[in-house]
Amino acid sequence: MSPLANGYLADHRKLRLAGTHRAVSPETTWERVAPSLMDYGITRVADVTRLDVIGIPVFLAVRPSSETLAVSQGKGATQLLAKISAVMESIELWHAERPALDSFKASASSLDLPYTLDDLNVRRNVPWMSEIGMSWVPARSLSDGRSIPVPLERVRLSYSGAHFWRPRLFQSSSTGLASGNDTIEACLHGLYEVIERDVMAHRSDGRDMNRRVVDPSTIDDDHVRSLLETLRNAGVDYEIAFLSNRFGIPTFSAVVWSPLFPVVCAGSGSHLDSNVALSRAITEAVQSRLTEISSTRDDISSDFTLARDACPTAPFQSHSDGFHIRDVLRGQGEDFEDMERELEEVVRRVRTVAGHDPMFLELSDDSVPFSVVRVICPSLLYTEGRMLSA
Repeated sequence: MSPLANGYLADHRKLRLAGTHRAVSPETTWERVAPSLMDYGITRVADVTRLDVIGIPVFLAVRPSSETLAVSQGKGATQLLAKISAVMESIELWHAERPALDSFKASASSLDLPYTLDDLNVRRNVPWMSEIGMSWVPARSLSDGRSIPVPLERVRLSYSGAHFWRPRLFQSSSTGLASGNDTIEACLHGLYEVIERDVMAHRSDGRDMNRRVVDPSTIDDDHVRSLLETLRNAGVDYEIAFLSNRFGIPTFSAVVWSPLFPVVCAGSGSHLDSNVALSRAITEAVQSRLTEISSTRDDISSDFTLARDACPTAPFQSHSDGFHIRDVLRGQGEDFEDMERELEEVVRRVRTVAGHDPMFLELSDDSVPFSVVRVICPSLLYTEGRMLSA
């Protein structure tokens, strides 16, 4: 049984929605979250879908007092799902900026750690790093619930005031920062994000031999097919690729391009349910495109120019040259009706690959009807492109 079995919800059976799995309905989630938006400094929630011609819902949430990103974006199959996605991303960052955790000072060498500092994506590995005194906070193993210290710097995100000037030992990233209707759902979302970014990090080093372009005509999920039809109707070219990986968890990348905005924009997604992974990749690519169009994100490079970065034609191969979806998914994924069982399986796969227990820290408190967590998986990677700008 998962160490999180006594979470906020007693029943962990899934509610299957278009492109996602949740513990409760979106309407229930919004009723819980909406009254507290101002508590987290969110001053505006906006529908930016129509700034593009595609029509797949994308929303943004504005939090002017942010110490990281003042604008967070969210996507989904419906307007409500996209709105919740944007708001919860902003709330996640709020918690990461000010984690209410008990910390203590120590050096890594003085602690009985089941991992090395180098397993936590250090900026530069030096022999004396383990002797540096730093702040630590207690995480919990997702395998057995035991307490494991992790550096506070690996949990907190802030680029404001003294935190901006202080030298950082670890690469800063929101990887593993996630929320859910309860702790089990939040940890599951965080783990999938960590897996996705590890897969993408291994792609970025030039090892693309495990990338297989998918023939979209072989996809039979109604929701994914509707997303692809929406792209086609908007005159958008796209390419979907399956990324085989050591976790055996379906992971896809998607790229989109059109003459009206001739920049290649990408998205990716991982999930034991391949249709959820596909939906996440496609909708994230659409969201990435709207991020560039709206130019509201703090981490958009200031030297972006359409004239320089545009492609005159879609740089994709013919869809008919792709693999059948059944062929790339053979032996991949698994289906669970219960989120607790699904979490246990994903934890098992991560531990087998990484050789370490994945860990989590609860950043939210019992006064709110949702959970925000930070999931940390020693020895897994993430790419520079997934980092917040310092």
